Amino acid sequence: MRIAIVSDIHGNRTAFVLADLRQISPDLILHGGDLAHGGASPAYIVDRIREFGWDGVLGNTDEMLPMPESLTEFARQTPKLQSLCAAIEEMAAVTREALGPDRVALLGSLPRIQILDPIALIHASPESTWLAPMPEASDAELESVYGPLR
Repeated sequence: MRIAIVSDIHGNRTAFVLADLRQISPDLILHGGDLAHGGASPAYIVDRIREFGWDGVLGNTDEMLPMPESLTEFARQTPKLQSLCAAIEEMAAVTREALGPDRVALLGSLPRIQILDPIALIHASPESTWLAPMPEASDAELESVYGPLR
């Protein structure tokens, strides 16, 4: 089975290029979250994903649109990123307005984990859409975070 995973589109219609998917013609397409926030076309992206029927998972920016407290908590946990979090929150109001309540609710209803044996799809980690092991994480660290998904 050929599987494609599309992730982190962030409302960017220009980056939402489907030609490669049409060319490789996967058997299944999934999305890894972060669909709408950050770009000029959040409603377009959410509508296309829904129209295509792609299953997927909740990304951190998907989560913070209906649940702003998730961004507030992340900012509290990561003081070095507070200015970035403040900018994200400022932009979030515009994204929420562009999406409208139905699309925001749809994003909030996405599951954190999608298990399609033998694949486990998550945005960052099973416990958080915001925190994941860093690239230099050891095998033991990765196993402790992702091992339970088996």
